[in-house]
Amino acid sequence: MTRTTCCAIALGLCFSMAQSNAETIRGTVVDASGKVMEGVMVSAFDEDRKQSVSVFSQKDGAFLLDGLRETTFSVRARLLGQLDEWEEDIEGGAKGLSFTMKPATGEDLEIQRTADSGFSMLKWDSIKDKENYKMMCTYCHQTGSRGWRTPEKPVDWQTMIRRMDGFGGLYKHTQETLINRLVETYSEEAVQKWPAFVPPPAPRGTATKARITEWDMGTRFKVMIHDLELGADGLVYAVDMSQNAMVTLDPETGKRELYRFPGRYRGPHSIERGNDGQMWFTLCGSGEMARFNEKTKDFTLTSSAVAPATRGSYPHTLRINPSDPEGLVWYTDAGRNSCYSIHPESLFVKEFKLLSKDQAVGAGRGESRGITPYGIDYSPVDGTIWYTKLNGNRIGRIDPKAPNGDIKEWNPPFRGPRRLHVAQDGMVWVPGFGSGVFGKFDPNTEEWKVYDLPDKDNQIPYALNIDPKGYIWICGTNNDVLHRFNPKTEELVEFRLPSRVSYTREIEFDADGNIWTCNSNGPARHTERGYGSIIKLEIIGKNLKVAGDD
Repeated sequence: MTRTTCCAIALGLCFSMAQSNAETIRGTVVDASGKVMEGVMVSAFDEDRKQSVSVFSQKDGAFLLDGLRETTFSVRARLLGQLDEWEEDIEGGAKGLSFTMKPATGEDLEIQRTADSGFSMLKWDSIKDKENYKMMCTYCHQTGSRGWRTPEKPVDWQTMIRRMDGFGGLYKHTQETLINRLVETYSEEAVQKWPAFVPPPAPRGTATKARITEWDMGTRFKVMIHDLELGADGLVYAVDMSQNAMVTLDPETGKRELYRFPGRYRGPHSIERGNDGQMWFTLCGSGEMARFNEKTKDFTLTSSAVAPATRGSYPHTLRINPSDPEGLVWYTDAGRNSCYSIHPESLFVKEFKLLSKDQAVGAGRGESRGITPYGIDYSPVDGTIWYTKLNGNRIGRIDPKAPNGDIKEWNPPFRGPRRLHVAQDGMVWVPGFGSGVFGKFDPNTEEWKVYDLPDKDNQIPYALNIDPKGYIWICGTNNDVLHRFNPKTEELVEFRLPSRVSYTREIEFDADGNIWTCNSNGPARHTERGYGSIIKLEIIGKNLKVAGDD
């Protein structure tokens, strides 16, 4: 165990708490004929804070951007299928701002093509090849986005696929045919023959009742914000894998700080607040665990397993049951077929060896190696620990009270279970990364109910979580949205995100029920502005009304 004091590096200016955040910008959106438009996203960009606030126009075409600083903004109106419209140097407090939208055509429309649409253009010999590609080539980024489709020559694709296949096992047939498929689909000549992008309908009703704040983080083109957590001090804590660091954001002031992990590259991956208030991390690159003391600003490093020096250890996702009197930190090891618990005070580590019979094994390295234990969560009903196996295609349960864990596993009726969560009623909700679906598993009956995402064949839902009201929130990792699912009505709503190429990996909730996630596309240069970001989505309610609402 090594203890070190981290180095804190300011990333942004510190803004006075006394500055007002009560300014508003009001206006309307119409189409080229003067008809009001619902569902147009209007965003105010605060360049000093590298922050944007976005809302949607309502049925009467009106929008209200509130909670803004007393400064000037660039304001953008955006809707898929329409040209972006901009107004510059708009003062907070402006009224009567008007946007007239115009249809996008040709190259202007192609730029808007979402990753799932670009991905759908690929032709496959079999569904097995397609699922294999989704499982192994979309770990870190959208593969149908415009930036990703830039290689044109076979040698360029070969170089990229060789690098990607180092992380996971492509089937022999997929390997033999993939380069040709990519060249056939994504060459400049092929793209020119594609049918024009058909945007989805504009958001309506509930899908427009959102206020989204996005903060750009880190160094442009070099950042990879992976997971985030909300601190008791009001800060947002996140890991930057590219910078070997933890970063913090003060949402009130816009202040960012960076704390580097000591020594060599350690690959910070997952983050969770412990019952003692300290932040815990998995360090997948070094096979370690870490914790951060919010008061002293110190890191403590410790082993992730009994023999962490052994190659292949890849601590992945962690969870902590707030009702556990011991505050045990539970985590999966994606490089081993094991889950672990670590005591926050004694640092005693206990290993639970998982089942392995008749399970698919990835031949790569890191999180693509072996059976790949991945997501993890606790049941609020009985305290059992639930996990997924991404490559092994299993979900499983550990009984912490049993000496050997009394481990049991089930095979979901879809491919690629990833980051699961357990609801207050004990139901286990699981995203099917490789199949574009999500499912509910009943531990009592051992029965599944599976729900399709829109255009499921081209979706890669990375994670989901359950908010305090019982809604299931699912990462729309391949089409720049967050999905909200109502288990009672089985209604699915898509909330569009402000930035193109938003690769979301985790979802958290604050005490007010607001939704937090981050854009962690790798590489960052494919994202719209080249930054990773932290994103807050608020559902408009009684305390946040938009123009035109009663």
